[in-house]
Amino acid sequence: MIKIKKIITALGVNSLNSKLKEQGNIEVIGNDIPYQDGVLDILKGNSEINSLIIHENLVGEYEIKDFINKILEINNNLEIVFFMEENNLRLRNFLEKKGIFKIFVDGEFGINEIIQKILEKNNNLDLNIEVEKLKNIIDIQKINNKKDYNKFENSKVIAISGCYGSGKSLTTSLLGEAAKKIKLKTIIIDFDIINNSINTIFKIKRYNYYEENDKKIENFITHISNNLDIFGGIDLLFNEKNKINYEKVEELISELKDIYDLILIDTSSETVLKFIKIVLANVDKIIFLVEPNLLEIKKAENLLEIYIEDWEVYPNKIEILFNKVNNNSIDEEILKEIFGKFKIIGKIGASNKFTNIANNIKEENLLLNKYMKILTKLEWRR
Repeated sequence: MIKIKKIITALGVNSLNSKLKEQGNIEVIGNDIPYQDGVLDILKGNSEINSLIIHENLVGEYEIKDFINKILEINNNLEIVFFMEENNLRLRNFLEKKGIFKIFVDGEFGINEIIQKILEKNNNLDLNIEVEKLKNIIDIQKINNKKDYNKFENSKVIAISGCYGSGKSLTTSLLGEAAKKIKLKTIIIDFDIINNSINTIFKIKRYNYYEENDKKIENFITHISNNLDIFGGIDLLFNEKNKINYEKVEELISELKDIYDLILIDTSSETVLKFIKIVLANVDKIIFLVEPNLLEIKKAENLLEIYIEDWEVYPNKIEILFNKVNNNSIDEEILKEIFGKFKIIGKIGASNKFTNIANNIKEENLLLNKYMKILTKLEWRR
């Protein structure tokens, strides 16, 4: 027997309410509710209501966060679909922490597409389902052990660096997916303004940037999934008239740290881009990728020398991750001798799966286990 979804709408207009009444397998109760107290009264009088569609500008005496809390005090199991006037990262963060993941921005979709998204099952609502899926491929006790992740009590900023072709963008993306799995609210900043590979990996076609003077950070953020956002368009935010400098990078990172548990930064290997020096000076940790063969090790040594000698990066901020390891790679003991001054946090084998993952980053895969463990190995000292 199909369970009928009982819905009320509180958007201030009746158009969506009327459209929903045309759908099957749902019951829309009454007309659209135009004020906050009306919503609270109906929820108190009808415990069978299991879905509420609401707009942040609904008329009433309560601030929107207080209003959401009052709704959940009445029915904590209520599915809430939320419409906001414009993308607001702090509000979105609040809603997701309350278990509200169906969030729309006015004008983002047409009414038919909105209805389809409202009615489709949200597999991300119960994050415990995701954990259950991973039990067979990760050490779940380790992932859930608080001592491994209390280092993220305050926001942490990690730059992923290395020579050209070492796999920075894909590693950044996979670390983002791994952090999402362990419920760290994460944003990836794409500071590689030459290649913009993060856009390609996550299939981002555009950013919501507007007029020249409209530099709100919300306009450069794409919401990928629960606990994972992408900040792109750095070349648009910091253009020739508004060049990247220390203060602006520090201000950007500081603002994002108020919202996110973890900030991952994809960097460029081009040392002619002097702003990379500024970025590295503003991070807590640098994961430096090395492909373990003679040619790439030599390139890595040269780049590390520039970081430490010319850019004055603290060596203890740099931790080495060997990437694309295969049977012909240099012996592990020799690698430890070469990179002895740095902490080595692991190695990732070369695999045909990388092609598939690059084409579909959301594909569930065994590699995420390794990236989760990498997050636990990072040492947060300056």
